[in-house]
Amino acid sequence: MHTADTFPNERSLVHSFVEYLRAAQSPWGPLDVTVEFFYQRGRVDVIASTADGEVVAFEAKLTRWRDALQQAYRNTCFAHRSYVLLPRAAARVAARYEVEFARRRVGLCYFEGSELVVAFHPSREEPIQPWLLAQAARSI
Repeated sequence: MHTADTFPNERSLVHSFVEYLRAAQSPWGPLDVTVEFFYQRGRVDVIASTADGEVVAFEAKLTRWRDALQQAYRNTCFAHRSYVLLPRAAARVAARYEVEFARRRVGLCYFEGSELVVAFHPSREEPIQPWLLAQAARSI
C-alpha cells in the first residue's frame, strides 16, 4: 500500500484503490469491482456494484481535481453515486470547493496512510440513462 502522496502515476493510485476495496471493508460495504468501463462519453477508472445492486463510479487523478470532478459528474448519467479519488494533498485542495462537489452530486475520497477517507458522500441518485446503468452493471 502506498502512503500519503507517494503515487508515481494515476495507474498506481487506481491499483492501490482497487486492492483496498477488495481487501478491506469499504465505506460502501462489500463490492464487486472492475476497472476501465468504456462508454460513449469516456472511460471510467473504477466502477463497483454494492450488495444491493447500486453502481458506484470513481474517477482518479493525481492533481487535476477539476477535470476529475467534471468526469465524475458525467458518470452520474449511469451511476447511482460518483466519486473523485485523489492523493491526499490534491484532495485537501479540492475539499475547499465542497460546494462544487455538492452542486454536481459528486463525492470525494482519498488515502490517509493506508486508510480510505471519504470527505464527501453524495446522495444516491437514479441515473438518467438506465440502459447505460444496465450496461455498466453487466461489466462488473
